[in-house]
Amino acid sequence: MRTARQTLIPLALALLAALASPLAHAGAGNELSKRTQLRYEDVLTTRDGSRWRGKILQKGDIYRIRLEDKSEVAVLKENVMSVSRELQPGYPHTSQWVVSVEAGVEIAIVAADANGGAQFGPLVQTTFSRNLGGPLEAEVIVAECPLGPDDGGLNMQLGLGVRYYLAPNKRAKPYTSTEVVLYGSHGDLGLRTGPGMMYDVTPNFGIGFSQGVTLMSQTNPKATGVGYHVMVATQGRF
Repeated sequence: MRTARQTLIPLALALLAALASPLAHAGAGNELSKRTQLRYEDVLTTRDGSRWRGKILQKGDIYRIRLEDKSEVAVLKENVMSVSRELQPGYPHTSQWVVSVEAGVEIAIVAADANGGAQFGPLVQTTFSRNLGGPLEAEVIVAECPLGPDDGGLNMQLGLGVRYYLAPNKRAKPYTSTEVVLYGSHGDLGLRTGPGMMYDVTPNFGIGFSQGVTLMSQTNPKATGVGYHVMVATQGRF
């Protein structure tokens, strides 16, 4: 069984290599790449000094702009002072591939044929995900957790998950995540769910943390448990 340190070192090296690869922010000549264009938004300024940020839907006698919260504002043409395109202050994840490395602890109260009672230890996860258009990301998770019949041993798990960002266009992004464990070294089936926070240091790198409830069952040997987990994370986006 690989130790947590043996797992983290290659994962961290892979993440650093991904972040070090060139990221195309510009196309031919001075043309902005599609990824960079996604970071721009329309800004409508009225004659009374109000500024509305979002996406212009209509121009003419009435200007209509859709805001980040999906509401719309209509402004008469004579009240419009200017319309411009400006860089968003946040780093939206729209249509990016994402690699996250997370490490923390997990503790559970387990009813089992062997080694029942309190089980705890390091929890290590690597997550490969794809942003599906802003707030939503689909994830594939590879984890090593302390829940199992062997004291001090790590149990490999595979799962699928989904992450929903509550403020996808801000640098500080609170989110909720739900992970379904579908396979493990001991016939694992389970759920990890809870809130988290990701802070984007750059457009392609973030740090954060998550916590939540753990529900787990195993068939080899039979065991069921309820617990809690907390992790810190680094995230690279391409």
